[in-house]
Amino acid sequence: MSDTDNDPAWLTRPISAPEEVAAYYDNWADTYDATLHSWDYTAPSDAARLLVERGGIGPVLDIGCGTGLTGQALADLGFEPIDGIDLSVASLQRARARGVYRELLQVDLQALPLPHSTDAYATMFCIGVLSYVPDAEPLLRETARVVRSGGQVVLSQRDDIWAERDFGALLGRLQAEGLFRDLWCSDPQPYMPGHEDFTDRIFVHYVTMTVA
Repeated sequence: MSDTDNDPAWLTRPISAPEEVAAYYDNWADTYDATLHSWDYTAPSDAARLLVERGGIGPVLDIGCGTGLTGQALADLGFEPIDGIDLSVASLQRARARGVYRELLQVDLQALPLPHSTDAYATMFCIGVLSYVPDAEPLLRETARVVRSGGQVVLSQRDDIWAERDFGALLGRLQAEGLFRDLWCSDPQPYMPGHEDFTDRIFVHYVTMTVA
């Protein structure tokens, strides 16, 4: 397997097979935080501020929490309690060491349903994850189950994948169906400006919506 630090370009070609995703992030976990910092990756804190603006509250389910950069950003702004799920065991170990999560579980986002009860959360946070989920619709439908009515959803999607998978149409369809309301999508924003393959080529959309 390639060392992700020596071959950062692999991120531009997102994989979706769960065993491959887990292996990549297990291999990267020890240096993940430092590498993302060097790429000026601010999506966790940017999205957490959006959640504050939308009046989000805990408990929060951090989907694809990785090493806990997202949970830390939420905790820094006062959100609690925070539960996290991720496919990578090594990343979950790093997240656990932060001390900001109430519960952490290994979960394959393509093997639903989620292991959470209906209406268990007030907020869902899913940042930097959906590029690895080729069909996001089942996961978004699960979100509408585990997040209570009136709860907030904040997620991100790369602009290239947004276009490729017609992600905006999916969100619009779920809102028209009555699962979500108050859908808001940002213009493309800088994603990893310090990454040579992303800097002026791949951007990110942020999405907020309310569970109906």
